[in-house]
Amino acid sequence: MITGRRHSEPAEKSPEREASSKIQLASRLDRHLSQAAKLASENGVSPDVFAAAAWHAYLHASPALAEHIERLQFMASIEELRTTGRLAKA
Repeated sequence: MITGRRHSEPAEKSPEREASSKIQLASRLDRHLSQAAKLASENGVSPDVFAAAAWHAYLHASPALAEHIERLQFMASIEELRTTGRLAKA
């Protein structure tokens, strides 16, 4: 059968398939997080340390997000310096 698209182009996902895919992803995430939480609990890791490790792992997997957050923090620190008069406005 001949279709109107090349083999390298992905087919459009129906809303039902996208919803099913998101549900499957949520289920996988829940399963993996549950396993990680159980491991942390069994080894006496505090909830704060567990949450910090999870956040660090997420940022490590998402460098663009980490850069965006760093940029926002930098701009906030510059604005604070300007507000307190320790840095002149250009």
